[in-house]
Amino acid sequence: MATTLAPFEEYARWRGLLAGERLPSAIVDLDAMEANLARVLAPLDGTPLGLRIATKSVRCTALLRHVVDKAGDRIRGFMTWSAHETAMLAELGFNDFVLGYPVSRRDEAEAVAKVVREGRYAAVVVDDPVHIALLAEAARAADVEIPVLIEVDVGLRALGQVFGVRRSPLQLVDAVRDLAGLVRDTPGVRLDGVMAYEAQVAGLRDRDPFHRARGPLVRLIKARSIALAADRRRAVVQALQDDGHILRIVNGGGTGSLRSSAQDTALTEVTAGSGLLGPHLFDGYDGLALEPAAWFALSVARAPSPDIVTCAGGGYAASGPPGADRAPIAVLPEGLRPLPTEGFGEVQTPFLVTRPDQRPSIGDPVLCRHAKAGEVMERFDEVLLVRKAGVLTRVPTYRGLGGAFG
Repeated sequence: MATTLAPFEEYARWRGLLAGERLPSAIVDLDAMEANLARVLAPLDGTPLGLRIATKSVRCTALLRHVVDKAGDRIRGFMTWSAHETAMLAELGFNDFVLGYPVSRRDEAEAVAKVVREGRYAAVVVDDPVHIALLAEAARAADVEIPVLIEVDVGLRALGQVFGVRRSPLQLVDAVRDLAGLVRDTPGVRLDGVMAYEAQVAGLRDRDPFHRARGPLVRLIKARSIALAADRRRAVVQALQDDGHILRIVNGGGTGSLRSSAQDTALTEVTAGSGLLGPHLFDGYDGLALEPAAWFALSVARAPSPDIVTCAGGGYAASGPPGADRAPIAVLPEGLRPLPTEGFGEVQTPFLVTRPDQRPSIGDPVLCRHAKAGEVMERFDEVLLVRKAGVLTRVPTYRGLGGAFG
């Protein structure tokens, strides 16, 4: 699979760069990340939309700060995925959170209430009366009011299947209005907005080298889903406004749907995170030319035969349905292929050497890309930040700060 490499085209430069570094290592190229940030923001030019950063796709506070420093007030805030992650970020000085997944336990609701009590903005997605009751109880105990966003399902139902992710049960406008009415009648919570995420647009690439025959179906799903999401968001927003609700936030979109989401006048903001780091699952999107900005480097530990080298570590599979597209890909040196009988393993990963002239030696690095952004950070305490000129520093990941929220 062809890959445009950044920042270094030549393996020799990577080898020199990593000569004194501990391996395995997670690596982020700031030059490529900044280029990706510009590409992610470009569809929003000329619109009133802000960008909310999906923290699960970054999981490193230094990188979150770097994005805010570069983009300024174009960043609306952060889309977190855990109540306790939200609390950690608040303690570190971050603000303006939308917790994109509901709370389901008392400790989670109490963590959000504490963030709000300390003067931070922290809204929580809800789609069930149970979520509202949990938040309201914690809010009253802390003497605060917790803002909530009602999540609306915009999955596409066709051919007896659901295309999208199984998140909210709320598809009908009347069901959303009923839940909004419950929020209004419940002391301790207030309705601040709506979230409607078209995952089947944002998460399906147009050209998938692992499933080439799906192209026409993907294009059909996306076309119908874009229209569905826009129509449903407008209908829900209009109905809630007619009922007297003031909506501070109408959130939608993802990295893979930025172009279409930016045209939806019902939205006030879009969310993206993966686009900043350019994992390989985002290589095949039309109109989204991202640079690989996140890597991990393994070390060749042994050479069991002339045509095989074996690296230490490497078993960093992505979430989702198991398949070849969820595994990492080795990109430097060229010509390394994981063995189908072993794949990327937790303690070792053997590679077939198909380019003898590129065969690495024991101790040499092998550069790989993860399928998804963020998830690989769970395997490292630190991430190595680099630019074309060389290594800048190591900074802690969430894991390095003691945060584990999966």
